Amino acid sequence: MKRYTPDSTRSQIDAIMAGFGVDDATRTVCTDVMFATDLSGVDSHGISMLPIYHREIAAGTTDPDAVPEVTRSAGAFSLIDGHRGFGHTAAHLGMREAIAKAKEMGIGLGSVGNANHFGAAGYYARMAAEEGLMGMALCSTREALQTPTGSRHPLMGTNPLAFAAPVTGEEPIVIDMASSVVPLNKVKVYGLKGEPLPAEWVVDDAGEVETDAGAAYAGLCSHDDRHGLVPIGGRGTLSGGHKGYALATMIQLLSAAIPGADQPGSKAGFHDVGYFFLAIDTELINPGVAADYAKELRDTLRGLEPVDPAHPVQVAGDPETRIRAERSAHGIPLADTLVGQLQHVCADTGAEFLLAEQV
Repeated sequence: MKRYTPDSTRSQIDAIMAGFGVDDATRTVCTDVMFATDLSGVDSHGISMLPIYHREIAAGTTDPDAVPEVTRSAGAFSLIDGHRGFGHTAAHLGMREAIAKAKEMGIGLGSVGNANHFGAAGYYARMAAEEGLMGMALCSTREALQTPTGSRHPLMGTNPLAFAAPVTGEEPIVIDMASSVVPLNKVKVYGLKGEPLPAEWVVDDAGEVETDAGAAYAGLCSHDDRHGLVPIGGRGTLSGGHKGYALATMIQLLSAAIPGADQPGSKAGFHDVGYFFLAIDTELINPGVAADYAKELRDTLRGLEPVDPAHPVQVAGDPETRIRAERSAHGIPLADTLVGQLQHVCADTGAEFLLAEQV
């Protein structure tokens, strides 16, 4: 797989967003989110999403001209209408509102509805940590993607959860995970690379494992009602799959019930996705404690004796920190199939093709 320079990857995202006709503020936020995602190694939610967004704009389900707005503010809570635009800008506003409320009251919550896919949840949780706050980001999914424990057919979404905490003098601890074993777009990435899926990622309506990434992704995207992502924990209760299913249910309620976003399983047309953002200013509650505690906890976890000395114990966020450094120096890998798709998007939108291979 070829690697492309970070600068040209960022420029390519920015050029295509401009080709979509979005305003400067939307372009800046979307570019920042997608590029940070690619640089951190979350290949499923960065530049690889642009061909999908291109199709959504053409289908009328994403409005490139939309600007999110706060429609209600009460106490520590803000409600935001995404106006069917890019989810990144609506999510950015939602977390900014939560951060502002937290700095005033100690805790802040942002609820967003009438929105689209917002990229990687961890980006928004990290926004709070970079301001010295604890942050959480949740997102509902309208598409029927995840098969509930015991069901033959999918209903829930991938329903991601992210949490971040500041650490004294260091990078924050960042947890970013789907409530399914993997998000849909990781299946997409395996299809782009032409690699088989690991076992226990996707099952069919007989509960059997599907390893053909192309078939799995096509089935999930077409809502064939046969393919479903496995909840965290696995296919059954003995492995704890019911806990991942329960987690997805909680995330759906917090993210979608408050703004009135879609129920899971809806298929046709616009995907009304809901988000939930939480920020906590621990310094207003108990000054000088939480960030030091986080550092001590991380140091202790990293210091545990590993099973394999060649693979030290890591803490959430460590792999992404390592990958950011590696990709900053050696480039971002992109599958040839994806590069071809991006060339098509550029041709269709009038954007310049800017990707340059890393030397």
